[in-house]
Amino acid sequence: MHQPTTRLSAWLPYWWALALVWGSSFFLIKIGLQSFAPMQITFGRVLFGFLAVLAVIVVQRQRLPRWGAVWGHAAFVGLMTNVIPFTLFAWAETRVSSVLAGLFNAATPLFTALFALLIVPHERLTRQRVLGLLIGFAGVLMVMGVWQGLSGDLAGSLACLGATLCYGVGVPWTRRFLAVRPEGGAPIMGAQLLCSTAVMALLVAIWTPVPDSVTWQPVVAVVVLGALATGLAFIWMFRVIALAGSVVSASVTYATPLVSTALGIVVLGEAMSWNQPVGAVVVLAGAALVQGLIGRRST
Repeated sequence: MHQPTTRLSAWLPYWWALALVWGSSFFLIKIGLQSFAPMQITFGRVLFGFLAVLAVIVVQRQRLPRWGAVWGHAAFVGLMTNVIPFTLFAWAETRVSSVLAGLFNAATPLFTALFALLIVPHERLTRQRVLGLLIGFAGVLMVMGVWQGLSGDLAGSLACLGATLCYGVGVPWTRRFLAVRPEGGAPIMGAQLLCSTAVMALLVAIWTPVPDSVTWQPVVAVVVLGALATGLAFIWMFRVIALAGSVVSASVTYATPLVSTALGIVVLGEAMSWNQPVGAVVVLAGAALVQGLIGRRST
């Protein structure tokens, strides 16, 4: 009787840490935008994320992967899960609230399941998954408030959806081409973030001006976004997967909107209409159907 409690105590703190760190990302982006452009925030995230993962690699006496196909996959996943979505979410939050951005992020498992059908060979489209996808996309339309001319800003909302769509491509690509590799999680993540840092360094140098004034709060926000939400969070996720399984690890997505909404309303004083949280719940219900978290279970 004592063993389940021990197992729970082994992974549950990391699960909550992931929910808090990823849920606070949208709040931290809003703070970072007080001094930095969206691309600069992305550059800071991947740079400090890489430094955090590199520290883990050094402590564990590992090394980055040897040059080869792994670097090509790492670069592509870096574009799909770091460079493009980080920039889209940061740009979106110049037009929409952090609350709305966090609620749109709830569609991530929905897009992940959809693209997994195309990328992962053994994934199949069942009636339950079709129903879940339909329910989930109805929830997305509800969050957007399509019957009232859309909630907030259309371009900002579409940017959020574009970011979650990129996550939907990157996660199954990681599952198929990187998760099975022998190098290990930290070295592969280090390669991914190094590629992302190189891309963003070039883009920032070409397209963004030097900030007029920088205060300490946005700097701290970007450092935390990088070191915790982009770097160490990956290590925590691997621990949850190892101890509790992929289904439990995926369930973190269902807690992050609660954190992002609470921070946006309580700390930033942002407003929220009724359709946004209701739509997010519908999205998550659809995603749960697709992932098999509710409905028929396999034994």
